[in-house]
Amino acid sequence: MYALLKLITGTFCSRILGFLRDIVFFALLGSSMEASAFLIAFAIPNLFRRLCGEGALSSAFIPVFAQRYVQRPRSATTFLNAFFTRFGVYLGIVIFFVMLLLALLHQWITDPKWATVLYLTNAMLPYLWFICTAALLNGALNVLNAFSLTAFSPVLLNLTMLTGLWYCASYNQPMTQVRILSICVIFGGLLQWFLPKQQLKANGFPLNTFVWKKDSDLERIWNLFLPSVLGAAIFQINTMLGRFFAYIVDERSVSFLYLANRFLELPLGLFAFAIISVVLPKLSLHSAQQDELRAKETLTSGIQLILLLLIPCAIGLYLLSQPILDLCFRWGKFSGEDIRNVIPLLKIFAIGLPLFGITALLTRVFYAHKDTKTPVKLSGITLVLYIVSFLIFMPLIGINSLALASVLSTLVLCILQVKIIQKRYPFYVLTFKMFFERKCLALTLFAIILYGINLLLNWHLQKIEMALQLSLLILCSGFIYLFLLRIFDKNSFRTLLKFRID
Repeated sequence: MYALLKLITGTFCSRILGFLRDIVFFALLGSSMEASAFLIAFAIPNLFRRLCGEGALSSAFIPVFAQRYVQRPRSATTFLNAFFTRFGVYLGIVIFFVMLLLALLHQWITDPKWATVLYLTNAMLPYLWFICTAALLNGALNVLNAFSLTAFSPVLLNLTMLTGLWYCASYNQPMTQVRILSICVIFGGLLQWFLPKQQLKANGFPLNTFVWKKDSDLERIWNLFLPSVLGAAIFQINTMLGRFFAYIVDERSVSFLYLANRFLELPLGLFAFAIISVVLPKLSLHSAQQDELRAKETLTSGIQLILLLLIPCAIGLYLLSQPILDLCFRWGKFSGEDIRNVIPLLKIFAIGLPLFGITALLTRVFYAHKDTKTPVKLSGITLVLYIVSFLIFMPLIGINSLALASVLSTLVLCILQVKIIQKRYPFYVLTFKMFFERKCLALTLFAIILYGINLLLNWHLQKIEMALQLSLLILCSGFIYLFLLRIFDKNSFRTLLKFRID
């Protein structure tokens, strides 16, 4: 329980600072070409961070390290040094050659908007080394049941970028502003790498030794990583394709798509990914110990918590999208017309919010059991569905088709994941009927009450008054939701109060 609360508290601080960072960013740059180019360039190292640091490689590294820590604890430090030595060298070589390639491509590109993307991507690539290594260091800390720094490390990046934005305000040229921000990103990554490295040392795992030797567990990680990287790459390519499609159709649309996604990241990061960060190491340990009962309890409680938290968040985002966007982002160069373009994207994404959280958790079930082939196949299906859905709906609803395609492909992915897990690992007993039997009425009444209150309120207010009214409404909505759960489903009410995994 305390580990999960630490993650949620740290994630909450990070997301709030991230929102403040985005508010200042869009007030300063608006939906300009430079802003969109920076968002695409910043997404590229983040794609590989999620691919290597938080996706395929961490999903291969954590189960193997957990098993090594349980079965051969004395050699765990040597193993970590050997792993991070090889990883650091290989990743550094790859980044060097990619930077060289991008520098050559930049000489041939004449279109200013794509040349800007290439320039900023190359400028931020060193961030990739720090953040990928930091994500894996945090994964090792999670296995050791140390979650505090993992939760708070993203705060460091947001603080450095806010400092950069404050400095950028004295410049009028958008290109100069995004260059300064690129430097701040690298410095933030350096801080995120240094602190978990020091915490591992404090926990008895110093990483100061260059170790280059063969280890059977290193080979196991590599063998797990190679097939799973394709699946994780396909999943992350979905996100990148969305931004590239938006940039091609209308360069301003990247900002709209980014903002809609950012509002999903708050509940996903605050609840879903925090819960997953606790569930994956526990599932890996239970799998290594062949403890099916505790594995079932861990996954069931994780699913329960994600759904209990994300469904009301989805209802709130859908019904309150306009006042939330007006309050947070109608500043400076970001206009009311820009807000109206973001609203339909946010509503569509809100519908799929619980699906995004559940599919992320269920993917970790396969990795915990060292099954890396199934996520590859499922991710391939998801990618095809995403592209086909986008092409079908693009002529009808324009840029909103990117959000709809993401939700539809995730829905199919969730259905396939449940069916496969029920067949291969029947002890998990994945039935959503038990969740919706009693909660459905509470959630329906919650949506009706929130819709009615929203209609009665006047949102044409000054910013401070709107902030107070919206904060009070969100707080009251939380109490209403808990009250309805207390009446219609006491078990779920107690689950939220206990707020624990396994």
